[in-house]
Formats: sequence, structure tokens, C-alpha cells
Amino acid sequence: MDGVLVLTISGRDRAGLVEKLADVIATHGGNWEHCRMAHLAGRFVGLLEVTVAGDQQQDLEVALRTISDLDVMIAAGTTCSSMESLRQFDLEVVGSDQPGIVREVFKALALAGVNVEELSTRAYSAPSSGGMLFEAKARLACSPEIDRDAIRSRLEQIAQDVMVDIHLPD
Repeated sequence: MDGVLVLTISGRDRAGLVEKLADVIATHGGNWEHCRMAHLAGRFVGLLEVTVAGDQQQDLEVALRTISDLDVMIAAGTTCSSMESLRQFDLEVVGSDQPGIVREVFKALALAGVNVEELSTRAYSAPSSGGMLFEAKARLACSPEIDRDAIRSRLEQIAQDVMVDIHLPD
């Protein structure tokens, strides 16, 4: 029976790091499934889902931990079949960068029972003013019973409080 592993990786950014990781996974019979990887503050970091035959899982885990200059955390995952019943939607937040934007927006979503499936954020210099802007893009999921109008209303209130634009497409 195949196992699912979720890897969290972090290493000094250098050429060949992904190739070495892929080589170790393939050599030990693992299959590279889904990943998100990025260069952050001089480090190469990522999340990776790997499937591997149960009899090779332990050897793969040992080999992953021996890759030089790469910190690897490994957690057991499961295959998820409950996604069909969830309603997915996107969220975009843009505005002047300031502490607390993520906390306020995602606290409201959590209280409403909305799950964050994916999240990416960035702060960048505004082309015209030179001030710092903040942008967040999220893929969200909730049960069909959750009132999206109530979520939209709460997010609009937060948008006014922290002076950002929040876009929740229909």
C-alpha cells in the first residue's frame, strides 16, 4: 500500500537542489506529486507531496534526511476525498502594507468556517508612490451551507478598517 508523505524543505539556495531532491525521491521509488517552492530570504523553501510504496517509505525518509545543505521535515499525509463536497472560491486583498492585515482577514474567515486551501502573499514597492503595497491571493473552501453574503459583508468591513481592497468573486 502506498504512503503519502508531506515534506517541508529549506536549504541555502543553490543550483541543483531540486534535482538532488528529485533524484533521491525517484531512486527510492517515490513519486513527486504536488509542490510549492520559492526563494525566500536567501533560502530555497518548499512543500512537497510524495507517494511511495509502504515497503520503501522508511528508506526514502532516511535518504531525504541525508541530503547535504537541506533541512527536511517529514509528516505522514493522507489522500483527501472530501474535497468534492466543499465549495471553493478565490480571494484577493490589495492595499497599503501594514501589520495585521493577514490576521484580520483570516480571523474573519476562520470564524465563518472557511478553510484556506492555498495562500500567497507579497509586499512590494508601489510603482507610482514608492510606498509599500501588500497583496494576498487565496484559494478558499467552505461547506455549501455557509453564507457567502455574510462573509462578503464582514470582509468589506475589515477592508475599510485596514484600508485595503478585498475582492471575493461571485
